[in-house]
Amino acid sequence: MTARGSLTFVSAFTAFWLVALPLDRAGTLDGQHWLGLLAWTCLGIALWLQPGDIRRQVIVLVCVATVLEVIGSIVWGAYRYRLGNLPLYVPAGHGLFYLAALHAASLASLTRHGRSLVLATGTVATAYMTWGLLRPGFGGPDALPDLLGFVTWAIFMRFLIRGRHPLLYAVSFAMTTALELYGTGLGVWTWSALLPGLWLPAGNPPTGIGAGYCAMDALTRRIVATVGRRGTDVATTAGHAGRAISP
Repeated sequence: MTARGSLTFVSAFTAFWLVALPLDRAGTLDGQHWLGLLAWTCLGIALWLQPGDIRRQVIVLVCVATVLEVIGSIVWGAYRYRLGNLPLYVPAGHGLFYLAALHAASLASLTRHGRSLVLATGTVATAYMTWGLLRPGFGGPDALPDLLGFVTWAIFMRFLIRGRHPLLYAVSFAMTTALELYGTGLGVWTWSALLPGLWLPAGNPPTGIGAGYCAMDALTRRIVATVGRRGTDVATTAGHAGRAISP
């Protein structure tokens, strides 16, 4: 996409979740299904406009994110959606989110100041995490310090300092934090005050939860690269065999 196209896509995605989440909160299960159909349609159109390598990354990320959503919400119960299910728009939303983050991080206006933006994001994330520890109040006056926020913040800082795509991680963290604050504020999903089994106190949302997208991006790229290398090895082996048989 051009810079204008990337900016348009990011703006359209932002408008989508600003409208979709209040509709989900006020709607029924049937309404959720319609939002899911719209989200998957938008994702299909968006993927059609992307080059093949980006398309593969997004498809893998949607699969990874869906598995993690089922484990984290349905099985583990670290957080729950309003109706106790996994809304159909959520997996497609992960794909749209990832595309929006990729295009936002590619904007020249951001890349020119990439180092400063990464430093600013790390500073704000640290202050936000510290506030979560020192001022527990996410779930009420008796809430515990947000220790999950501290753990996820540490993971995020590792990606920010040593990761291969720090600007993308910074953009993803900022977008995830905004989306989490908005969604939990509306009550579309709610984080457990204590993670089941671990009894680790968590905010609603945890302050460092944006690290989740950094991890999913890194895992997605590793899966895509591994599959690509194996495909190349198979093609090379087949080519050698063909040349050996040819005489």
